[in-house]
Amino acid sequence: MCAALSSGCVRAAAGAAARNGEREDAGEDTNERPVEPSTRPSAVFTLNGQPFCFAGTNNYYMTYKPREMADDVLAAAKAMGLRVVRLWAFLDRGSLDGTTRNADRPGDKDGVYFQYWDPLKKAPAYNDGPTGLEHLDYVLDRARALDLKVVLVLTNNWKDFGGMDQYLLWYGLPRHEQFYTEAPVREAYKSWAAHLVLRKNTRSGVLYRDDPTIFAWELANEPRCTSSDEFGPPENCRPATVTEWAAEMSSYVKSIDRNHLVSVGDEGFFAGGRAPRYDGADGVDHAALLELPHVDFGTFHLYPETWGQPIRWASHWIEDHVEAARAARKPTLLEEYGVMARRDARGGIVDDARRRRAYARWGEVVRLRGGDGGLFWMLAGVDPQPDARAGRYPDYDHFALYANDAAAELVQGFAASMAADAQACRVFARTTTVALSKSPFVGTAAPP
Repeated sequence: MCAALSSGCVRAAAGAAARNGEREDAGEDTNERPVEPSTRPSAVFTLNGQPFCFAGTNNYYMTYKPREMADDVLAAAKAMGLRVVRLWAFLDRGSLDGTTRNADRPGDKDGVYFQYWDPLKKAPAYNDGPTGLEHLDYVLDRARALDLKVVLVLTNNWKDFGGMDQYLLWYGLPRHEQFYTEAPVREAYKSWAAHLVLRKNTRSGVLYRDDPTIFAWELANEPRCTSSDEFGPPENCRPATVTEWAAEMSSYVKSIDRNHLVSVGDEGFFAGGRAPRYDGADGVDHAALLELPHVDFGTFHLYPETWGQPIRWASHWIEDHVEAARAARKPTLLEEYGVMARRDARGGIVDDARRRRAYARWGEVVRLRGGDGGLFWMLAGVDPQPDARAGRYPDYDHFALYANDAAAELVQGFAASMAADAQACRVFARTTTVALSKSPFVGTAAPP
């Protein structure tokens, strides 16, 4: 998601939601045909010798907020039957002395940061202690105790939490696409990936590389050729620019960690068509990314409101990605999706009907047409800080879902149905006789 603490993103999203909400309330047809189960085989995730189909969620704040807030989100995920949680494994800032500025002010989050610029060494440095990566250690250890899997995202296309824009500020580069092309930045990114892969968890004593709690490493959240206005429009970026970067980085991560899957984290934009999200305008070619040998599965996101699309558009978007993954013989994951909730001043639900209708439909399309999993954006919970509304973490972007929202029942039902009878796993089990690895690490398998 265009990150949840960005006020500009929230304003744009809210405006789009209002416009689309007016269309739906005025009678837009969202009654689509019943979803017919697909009998065509799909590749699947595997776990402990079985096909693994699942529902999950996202959360960005667990790695810097108090532990009780992380505990609450993870416990809620477990209670809802969610199996996978995706979170940020980055929190980047400028130099501590202020000579190199922060992409995302003030640089830290509640005093926590993971990477910072060392002006003496002229290179990024790492905060491994209690105000840094020990927070990530804690979340991984608690997830392990609850038998949850965690997707770790290595950087952000957007300036929130630093991300690619912070790398550009470190190295004095003026254009966003230079994150993908300039050698010093690429080497700094590799160093960060290696630092995490080879890190020993201070709570469990296990190297991240050896921890089956980790579902996958994700190269970036929503990589594109464009980001904030500060870095201007791209000058030399083609879809091949991002694809070539992903090829290099996925190969590198695999060279230092053979245990875990690797994904790109792209939004699923196609290239080669004419319609928006299919025309390569953002410098992303989802089909080409799927073909990379060290990318293990596809990812795609779904926000029709903020993309200027009607809710019913989403069914085709999901099916197109299932088909692309079938062609590549790899699993695919709807790893972010959301419809905005309308809330009152205290954060209570005013109207959740659109969200419930959409989530019910999208879950059925994923489950019956051959999708392998879906992670909604995002699960939020308690916040003991004095300025929190009703003791809950604020719904900054209006996509948050709390355990007592009406839509939570749908998500819980989706989790149960994906685990019990997702068509991808059912067809795979029925048509494949090869024994799967009993590894506790998540893997993938293609049908014969």
